Amino acid sequence: MFFRVAIITMSAIAFAQADEWKNDSLWHDGLVEKATYLASRPIYGKDRQYEAVIFTNKEQHDLKTLTKASGSTDTVEVWKHNLIEVVPTPNYDYTFATTTHMTAGAMELTRLDCSSQEFCGTSFKQFLQRPGSGSLDYFAFSYMPEAGRVEGKIDAGGRKFVPVDSLGLWLRDYDFVNRPKVSFSTIVTQKSNRPTSAKLMDAQVTFAGEEADAFKLEVHAAGQLIGSYWMAKDRLHVMVRAELADGQKYALKQVQRVDYWTIVGE
Repeated sequence: MFFRVAIITMSAIAFAQADEWKNDSLWHDGLVEKATYLASRPIYGKDRQYEAVIFTNKEQHDLKTLTKASGSTDTVEVWKHNLIEVVPTPNYDYTFATTTHMTAGAMELTRLDCSSQEFCGTSFKQFLQRPGSGSLDYFAFSYMPEAGRVEGKIDAGGRKFVPVDSLGLWLRDYDFVNRPKVSFSTIVTQKSNRPTSAKLMDAQVTFAGEEADAFKLEVHAAGQLIGSYWMAKDRLHVMVRAELADGQKYALKQVQRVDYWTIVGE
């Protein structure tokens, strides 16, 4: 049985238009949002419980490298949504770091990085998209036997492309007032030490009701429910709960504003 926790919101409930959360002055206070979750995922045929942390903030990225800008003046403002998971098992810990970058305004993916590390090796998957291009470059490496490196291009065909691993950020921008059905393209989770598919799937997000202080959204792809997400009614719409078809589960424990550079050892 999965654990239950109280939903923690960051301020008084406010039923704002979807895009207002992105323009809140709080995102320029020099701090980052740190959301801590009680989580579980199946490994070796059993649900493993652990604590997951997601850091979310805005930053300027260099358009040439799609990395954080320092001296560059050719930049784009993006969201950085960094999910850190260390999952204990009887053999050794599994570590997953999954980072989504999306443009601050249109919520278009610019970069997705997914890494998996444990005692046997390191696997890594990356997807890159220049703003406005409509196509992505990707490469993946798995240390599994005869796997190695693969690379290629993805043509989104003019549709919004949102990987499953980026939904926790992108769904914050859902129109909770008008509650439309939204179509997009997605791919399966890349959080694995094994090779993962980069094949596009047609997907839809639909409004599925209200529970306490959260809106419930359901995501279907390839004719199946692939995830249910509960997003806070609070003005910033942080994800408060998620249950994915592959067994990943998240329940919000707390949300903080922290200094990104000095949180180690707090």
